[in-house]
Amino acid sequence: MRIDPSSRLFWFVTGAGTLAVTGVVLASCGVLPVGDLPELPGADEEAAPSPSPEPTTEQASFVLPASCAEIGAEELAGELVPAGAVVDEQAAEVEGHPDAEQLSCVWHAGTDVRAESFSLVFTLNVDPTGRAQVVRLPGAQEEMNWEVDVDVDVDSYRSAEADALGGELEYVSTVEGSSRNLYLSLPGEFHVSVTAMYSEATREEMERVVIAAAERARA
Repeated sequence: MRIDPSSRLFWFVTGAGTLAVTGVVLASCGVLPVGDLPELPGADEEAAPSPSPEPTTEQASFVLPASCAEIGAEELAGELVPAGAVVDEQAAEVEGHPDAEQLSCVWHAGTDVRAESFSLVFTLNVDPTGRAQVVRLPGAQEEMNWEVDVDVDVDSYRSAEADALGGELEYVSTVEGSSRNLYLSLPGEFHVSVTAMYSEATREEMERVVIAAAERARA
């Protein structure tokens, strides 16, 4: 996974039916006199019970928020928002994916590329997680005049809260901890993610944000 030097938080992407049951009723046949017709089963005879179809769980659906204010982004992020930061909102299509849309709510602590920041992003119809195992830190290229790749740790997992929404979690962080990302992938190609840069945010805190944001985005 890589963060483009020209953008602090951009991570590019690399990577009910109905069950019908037919019952068969077997009837025993005796020897019938010539000319007699077989009798139909009597009304008092018990028909063989048909197996009941297995219950199905209704899949949750989600709607892309119209704005950060509508979804209550700042309330969701809570104490993870850097002190004094004002939200920078961007709603747009995703380049290279004409059917995809994204709403980004980003808070910066300052203009320095290494200043603390936190973002909450909703993505529809494209998977933002990617599968690259490398990230490029912001500012590194400008300081050293070449691209600096940093190894990251990737952990895909589930939780009871994510299972209740039909989703899966993926946590991506740089080994030295300057960048942390948590992605919640949900039914209908809907994704909620958070990114903490140069922040003390923990995985547990980030997980609470994506779960609460997904619950608010349910249709």
